[in-house]
Order: sequence, then C-alpha cells, then structure tokens
Amino acid sequence: MPRISSTTLFNFTDNIDFLINNLKEGFYCSSTYEKLPLRNNGYRVPMACFCDIPLSLIKEHFDWYGRYGIGIKRTFARQLGVKPVWYVTSESNLVKSLIKSKDLNEYERKHLLPYLKQFIGNQEYKDGKEKRKKFYDEREWRYIPDNSLVEPFFGINKKSASSPNKEQFRMKLDLSAIEYIIIDNEKEFDKMIAVLKKLSNKEVSYELLLSKIMTSKQIERDF
Repeated sequence: MPRISSTTLFNFTDNIDFLINNLKEGFYCSSTYEKLPLRNNGYRVPMACFCDIPLSLIKEHFDWYGRYGIGIKRTFARQLGVKPVWYVTSESNLVKSLIKSKDLNEYERKHLLPYLKQFIGNQEYKDGKEKRKKFYDEREWRYIPDNSLVEPFFGINKKSASSPNKEQFRMKLDLSAIEYIIIDNEKEFDKMIAVLKKLSNKEVSYELLLSKIMTSKQIERDF
C-alpha cells in the first residue's frame, strides 16, 4: 500500500538564494495572511510552512511553491513546536464562533487561530492568477514563532488586511536534521557545493550534506 505521509517535512521556495539563506540562517517565517472559509474573514501571523508528503506525491508543489526545498526530520520539527494545521470548512461551528467573538482569549489567539486552514479555496498561482486548490492535499504543518503577533481580520477583506507584520522571525535549523536539499537542476550544483563547504562542521560533514542534494527534475523523472 503506497504511503500518503512521510517522516520528512518539506519547506519550499522559488529561489535558490532563498534556499541558501534558509540553510544559513534557519527557515524564514513569512508574515502571511491566511483566509478562513467564510467570506472576508482571516488572520495574519508569521509562519514557516511545511508539507508532510512523500517525494512520489510532491511534484505538484513545485508549481505552487517553487522548485527549491529543504526536507527535515519530522521528529526534529516537532521538538521545535511545529504542528499540523486543522483543516476547516465553511460549516465549521468553531470558525463561526471565533469570527463572532469581539475579543479572542489568549488560547484562541495564540494556539488555535494560527493553525486553522481552509479545506479548499482560491490561491494565487505562479502566473499571478487565482486558482482553486484543495489545501487538504498538502498535509501542512506550521511553525509559529513564540510571542509573534497574531492579527485577526474578521469581517474585513484581504485588501484592507494587507499591511504585513514587519518583525522578522526565523525557525532554527540543525544541519543534522536535514534529509533532503532540493535544487532545480544540475547546473546549480557548483553554487551549492561552495555553500555546503562553508556550512559543514565536525558534527555534519561536507560529504554528508552533499549526499542530501537532489534536483526537482530528478524527482519529476524518477518518482
């Protein structure tokens, strides 16, 4: 029976320089506006996003999120507080009750709202146009930084809620937790080799890091 989940969590980006920056500094937590499955309702919070999908099912992610990624051990991610999201629909009484609240309590604001994700909805595709997407297929996990600002926007459209949180956060990355480093093509190996030589240390050798590299073209071809 084919596996539908993985022991590795993947984070993707659309630029090799962003990938390198994540390797050096840890995963960047983007201030993200997340829609809820009721019109003109959502929230903004810094987050680093991961998907729990085996390589054989991950190809569609390249089109949505980029062809560069880092796969880390799920056990390591859990130790840092990375959690799976809770997929909800417009029928959810929980969502309905939250958006009717004038003031969320601390638990709702910090530990509940940032992990709510709509089951299906529209998202901007790589051509800049919105496209229908079943988010449930992503099996998303999230890192929400401690003490980050969670901003609810209830009854407010996305354009009115477009002012991002300017504070920057990172999720630390232990090189020993890396399972995969995904680049687009073999022409980028030389650039990665130079980076990995500088990052390697006594605990994690250059040769070990080098063995983690895989191209998105390989995945498309062989998985």
